[in-house]
Amino acid sequence: MKRHLLLLAVFICIAVTGAFAQDGAKDLKWAKSLLEHGDYAYAAEKFADIAASHYNSPAVRKEALYYVGYCHVKNSDPWQAIRVFEQFIEKYDNGSSSDFVPDALYVLGRVYEETGDKRSAIKVYRRCSRAYPRSQFAIKSEDRLRQLGGSDNTDPFDGDYSGDDNYYPNPDDDYGNDHHHPGNSTGISREIRRLLRVAETVNNDFTRDQMLLEGSDRARSGEDFVALANAIKNTFTRGQLLDRVSKNENYNNFSTRSMLDLAALISNSYQRDMFLVSFGSAMANRDYVSNYELVEVSAAMNNDSLRQQLFDAISASKAFQFINARTMVELAQTCDNSFIHDQFLLKAAQKNKYGYRDLRILADACKNSFTKTQIMQEADSGHHSPYGRRTAAIAPELGSERALSSDPFAGFSFNKAQIARIRSFMKAVDTKKKMAESARQLKSSDLKTATVREYMEKYKVLQKFERIHQR
Repeated sequence: MKRHLLLLAVFICIAVTGAFAQDGAKDLKWAKSLLEHGDYAYAAEKFADIAASHYNSPAVRKEALYYVGYCHVKNSDPWQAIRVFEQFIEKYDNGSSSDFVPDALYVLGRVYEETGDKRSAIKVYRRCSRAYPRSQFAIKSEDRLRQLGGSDNTDPFDGDYSGDDNYYPNPDDDYGNDHHHPGNSTGISREIRRLLRVAETVNNDFTRDQMLLEGSDRARSGEDFVALANAIKNTFTRGQLLDRVSKNENYNNFSTRSMLDLAALISNSYQRDMFLVSFGSAMANRDYVSNYELVEVSAAMNNDSLRQQLFDAISASKAFQFINARTMVELAQTCDNSFIHDQFLLKAAQKNKYGYRDLRILADACKNSFTKTQIMQEADSGHHSPYGRRTAAIAPELGSERALSSDPFAGFSFNKAQIARIRSFMKAVDTKKKMAESARQLKSSDLKTATVREYMEKYKVLQKFERIHQR
């Protein structure tokens, strides 16, 4: 009797799961119809709901998350598009499935490129071309690389490159001087360039260095500080400048490359590692973070005890849950201390909802057999979501039946005027200046973007705060 009841329960479970899987496929088809009819904002919400539902199959959730970013591209909202595609890549670019991953890499590169961040575009295009060489998006990525001058191993942003590096931002472009992506604020600001030109006319080294140090208050990016640090002659004064970096109001948005360049100027290894720990900890808590850049920061450090501080900050951050297993292993491998190395992997296994395949990746990378056993016990406990387990018999992969082009840039380009208005509004809210005037410049189409809705909430809170303090 008990056996019959058990079989009945299993049958009911399979039937219910199959029904949910079919509903997920229907929801996906409906969301795509919204997308095809141009209702990008509503379609993005529906795709996001599908991607977040654990009742849907992994294949459905994966495709839905991809199309969340797709909708933000079509809606001319690069900030949200970058956020979603970076999350998608960190979650699904694990080498086990190519469905939508090369698509996401290429589209992310296009978003970077369209908004002026050519360095990041080149990185992502190369990653797509090398990891998925047989994909149509690898071919597209190679075409973009040739146009950007990054098709070989040379980086057009290296110091010895003689081509057009677009290093200085163009004040007349549609995006302004500030880059769209918080982690890639490249370019020397106009104020610092003027300061450097004036400093060149000063013959006294002490006077010139003090002028540059005091002028650092006008720095707006990590690249500004790099330029100032390289221009300062005195080591002590340069140290004073580096002490000011973390106090800058834009510090949390400084690019990883500029911080690594600054760290290389610090001769004391302890101070250099502390500098990197501070920046890496701040970067891990950004709303948008490319987690492979965390690997770059950790790899640049020498002291494993300080590296553990960085690991602790990363594991306590919002970004931690979006780091895939292979990136976790790359992070751990920057550490020579086997205990710290294995404990970081164990924490990743315990805190993140990895499937069996990902847990196996973490376990195989462990140096200690006991820690490896602990991680595999996590796999056997059944508390993790089954990302690594397919349910193809219930809900087949939808990738092979796609009628909708997965390239949102096919015959499409960003509405640069809209992005300029949104950028102006974001800057007004962030600086708390001319907010009402900037808000009035927005159009109804701008209000449909997730970024404007987020900043409208901030704007309302600030208005309420001002009214309270005016009483």
